[in-house]
Amino acid sequence: MKLYALDVHSNWVRQQVRSASHCVVSQITWVEMCAALALKQRTQQINARQCKAALKRLQAEWPIFVRTGLDAAVFGLAGELALQYGLRAYDSVQLASARHAHSQLGDAMAFCCFDKQLNAAATDAGIALLRP
Repeated sequence: MKLYALDVHSNWVRQQVRSASHCVVSQITWVEMCAALALKQRTQQINARQCKAALKRLQAEWPIFVRTGLDAAVFGLAGELALQYGLRAYDSVQLASARHAHSQLGDAMAFCCFDKQLNAAATDAGIALLRP
C-alpha cells in the first residue's frame, strides 16, 4: 500500500522497490490492494481521484512484480500458519507465499511488511526482514 498511497515510510518503500533486483508478491496482493484503496477512500484518507490514480498505477506496474501462485499447498500452509501464529486469513496467505518464495530464493530474499505480528511470524520462520 505504501507504494500507492502516501503514508509513513512511503518514500523508503519506493526506494527499496526501485533498488531491488526483483519484487516478489503473493497473487493475493492484488485483492488486498484493491480492498485497502477502497477502505482508504471510504475513510477519507484519500479522495476518489487519488484512489483512481493509485489503482491505475498498480495496474500499470503489476506486470513487473514476480507473483507467487496460490495453490492447495500454499493454502494448506496458510491454514497452519494462521493456527500457529494467530494470523488473519490474508496475512497467513502472505506469509505462506513468502515462505514459498524464500524456499526458492533463500537468503537473497527479505520480507517487507509493517505489521508487527506478521513480521514476528516471518522472523520465526527464518525469513529476513527489510525495515526502515
